[in-house]
Amino acid sequence: MINLKPMEAVETLYSSNRPELSEEIIASLSQNIFNGRETRPAGWLQRTLARVSYRALQWTTRSSKHKDISAGFQSTVFRNNLMVRSGHPYAKSLLASSRSETASLIEGGDPMNGNYVMIAPEIRKNGGLWDRLFLDSVQGKDVRLRMELETRATYETARRWLEQGRPVRLKAVAAGTGLSMILVYNRLILDGYNPELITAAITDRDEANIKKANLLLDKLATTRGRKLDSGSRCGISAETEDIFSENAEREAVGTARYDVVTAIGILEYFQGFSYRTTEQRLKLKQPVESATAQDLAKRLYKMITDDGNLVVNTYRTHASTRILELFGRRFDYRNRENLRSLLSSVNFRPVRLIGSGNIYDVEIYEKN
Repeated sequence: MINLKPMEAVETLYSSNRPELSEEIIASLSQNIFNGRETRPAGWLQRTLARVSYRALQWTTRSSKHKDISAGFQSTVFRNNLMVRSGHPYAKSLLASSRSETASLIEGGDPMNGNYVMIAPEIRKNGGLWDRLFLDSVQGKDVRLRMELETRATYETARRWLEQGRPVRLKAVAAGTGLSMILVYNRLILDGYNPELITAAITDRDEANIKKANLLLDKLATTRGRKLDSGSRCGISAETEDIFSENAEREAVGTARYDVVTAIGILEYFQGFSYRTTEQRLKLKQPVESATAQDLAKRLYKMITDDGNLVVNTYRTHASTRILELFGRRFDYRNRENLRSLLSSVNFRPVRLIGSGNIYDVEIYEKN
């Protein structure tokens, strides 16, 4: 039995020791994602609590701006005594100073991974009050459901390729610490599929997230001997990548394209084809971004094979997402119609809806 609290489990996964316990955590997550009960979206009681929490935090949160001339950026510091007293890593990540160019993002992978490990019932039952408030909230449950849907969709799509005797190339874009793709690869190997036919790539622009992914890959029996290097044609890799860099562009239009690409939790940070934005709701000036949602969709189109699939999510406004806005996060909200319009503009068509929560839908698209 895994006798760990959620954040202790995250620390264990992404540390350089205790490989046996890390494998036990992965085994529990895999069992519950592929064979257990699906996470249910939050019900009316939790949705009501989210609205109450939003108002309470709106009244009690203060912010101030600080300009660091020598470093050349402006940061915003948020203050909320109740969240400080909680001492929870998720609260700390929301309150931490944010550089102006990254203020939109939930910075750092650990808080979100705390959410993911709660899929394991042994870990979830060990959660304390603040774990339940932060990680078992409306958005917390939706984040877990989104990961379950993403992981199963990626696995099932890859399995269809392998059962036809075809090699399959998988890629997770902006994947954080890549836990979903690691679970997919681990499951495919344990299910007996030929590892010589499987290539999996985990990419993220945050070097710290990729370092954690590689630490986990080094500990699992299914991955530590199959890490992809320059001389390999199969295996699994985790590498830092800015999807809009010149290197990423060259790879996207080259021969190394992918059969299944997941782009989960990234589109909501790009402008265009949305029904509402944080700036519109708060009546703020809308900044002009160098890259739009359509630019991202074009990059995704280029990196996918002609008969490949794209796994993506919508992002709908809710009281629980407005809580994140209180702490400087900025989102572009898309429903299924917005997502379809965006992706059809670059010649994708929807294949099927994988599942829905209060905030997210997960869908599969293919080239038209």
